[in-house]
Amino acid sequence: MDPDRLFQSAPLWLIGFAMLLLFVLLCEAGIRLRALRPARSQKSDAEGYLLSAALALLGLLIGFTFSMALGRYDVRREHVITEANAIGTAWLRAGLIEGEAGRHLQASIARYADVRLRLVAPDAPETAIAERETGAAQTALWSEMTPLVRATPTPLAASLVGAMNDMFDAASARRAERDARVPARVLEVLILYSSVSALFVGFVLGPTLRIHRVLAAILFALLALALVMILDLDRPQGGSIIVSQAPMQAARAAMR
Repeated sequence: MDPDRLFQSAPLWLIGFAMLLLFVLLCEAGIRLRALRPARSQKSDAEGYLLSAALALLGLLIGFTFSMALGRYDVRREHVITEANAIGTAWLRAGLIEGEAGRHLQASIARYADVRLRLVAPDAPETAIAERETGAAQTALWSEMTPLVRATPTPLAASLVGAMNDMFDAASARRAERDARVPARVLEVLILYSSVSALFVGFVLGPTLRIHRVLAAILFALLALALVMILDLDRPQGGSIIVSQAPMQAARAAMR
């Protein structure tokens, strides 16, 4: 299976459990490898320094990857605010057109907002349907606006066209950012480095770790939890950490 698809589609609890099990097994393998060394071979200070350096580097890698995933989450949240403002502005400017035509255009923009609100659904097929409906709604809105613009004074027409363009551009920006992910290669290297670190922990600590297996398991559980959190942030639709649609809901509620 493609690693990128695995990171995006596999249940997070299953990934977390698999990583925890992997880390524990590798730690045990490290302990057994250490036991193969001659009895007179003792742990040197250099091994302790190397282990500390390896774990410190692992912490940096996790921190940088978490920052990357959190940064993408923040960008998605900003795009929701931007699109909500763009839809609200377009709706207000459509109201400047006199008569039934202006009210009808406002109603069409309100329906467009309803379509955009459906993008929060974690189910991928529902999101795909909403994306298709977005394209159809944009085409219908532009077709409806075109004759109105031709019959409207130039300053008002220009402002309406600009607001509509901003609304469509905001939808495109959200689509592009939603498709952006933390590169799968980065996640693969992070998991590989975590696995090697678990093996290193078992090998360096060796016999000492035998009486602290529970503490080591807790450490690996925290490590797996951090990796799962990164994957959760990197799932705009399928994760449990979803960008709030409150700005879009507020904009839609104002369309009365």
